[in-house]
Amino acid sequence: MSTEFFANVVAFGDIPGIGLWEVGHYRQHLNYNNFLATRTPPISIPVYPILNLVSLDKQKLLWWLEQHELWHEAVRPFANVTDTDLSYFDVENANSFYNWQELHNAEHTAIDAAFGLT
Repeated sequence: MSTEFFANVVAFGDIPGIGLWEVGHYRQHLNYNNFLATRTPPISIPVYPILNLVSLDKQKLLWWLEQHELWHEAVRPFANVTDTDLSYFDVENANSFYNWQELHNAEHTAIDAAFGLT
């Protein structure tokens, strides 16, 4: 199994790019769940509702960030990845968005490596 999360850098405000990012990102989270389910004993991680980001208003985006963080919190212990709080960024600030993206990409890279999904 390899990563499906190729478009992991998106320009601030690029709605079509975020849509492409969102699908690959969601599928990669599903890959984490599938990988963990094949362990002995199987590890069951909930599927969080993170496939609805593109046209969200600020409140819904903050909710998405919280749900996304919960999924990362569920996976981290099995990948031996240290905590990075991914539950917030200033949605109106490009620098905040890019900083979040950098932290998020680093964590996905670490999880992919730990699970052999590179």
